[in-house]
Amino acid sequence: MIWVLLSSPNLPINIYMATLTDFIINWGEVVELDFPKMDLNLVKNVLDKHTGWKPYQPHKSGYNRFGLSVTSLDGQYSGEPDLYSLREWQKMTGNSYNEMSFKKRTNIVQFLPELNEFLNFWEPNLGRTHFLRLDKGGFFPPHRDNGALVSVPSFRIIVPIYNFGVNDMKWIHDEKITRLELGATYFLNTSRLHSVFSFVDNCLMLVLNVGTDQHILEKMVKKIVAL
Repeated sequence: MIWVLLSSPNLPINIYMATLTDFIINWGEVVELDFPKMDLNLVKNVLDKHTGWKPYQPHKSGYNRFGLSVTSLDGQYSGEPDLYSLREWQKMTGNSYNEMSFKKRTNIVQFLPELNEFLNFWEPNLGRTHFLRLDKGGFFPPHRDNGALVSVPSFRIIVPIYNFGVNDMKWIHDEKITRLELGATYFLNTSRLHSVFSFVDNCLMLVLNVGTDQHILEKMVKKIVAL
């Protein structure tokens, strides 16, 4: 049996909706985006002095990693539950959240105007966002973000801030060491198996979770470096 799709003259020819899978197939697993680099010295100075740092997933001891919330449930720095695995938080407390539950910006953006402007680009799709710090020996073991979902509801944007040199840390993406340049903005397909290790204190990065839809994908594709 042969099925033939006949388009109605009253319907647009192109009714296909772009997906995150389309973006990854066409552009890659690790894609640099063309955003101006923030003043990294200013960012580091603000982060070094800020008192809002909390242990990242504090129920897991020995991982030596910390988070500073950029968005949270209430715009505060408790880290609960935005610095936890949301799946594990649900198991521990029975309370369910997703990446888009965390929309209220903390006052860290008042000290970093460039950051506020950068975050605005991703609205209204911006979700859980934080600075992440790995101190010496800090690591994320091999894992996949988003869980066992075929249609991924959000994706990750990473901006390396400090101590991302070849002798400082390793980002292993799909069994390959991935080099990320300080201050550059990257889309990474973190549904792929990946892990992170730091050999020094104060390995800093900014991590954004962005809700997936055609509008944000079309905005992002225009930002691809060397397009």
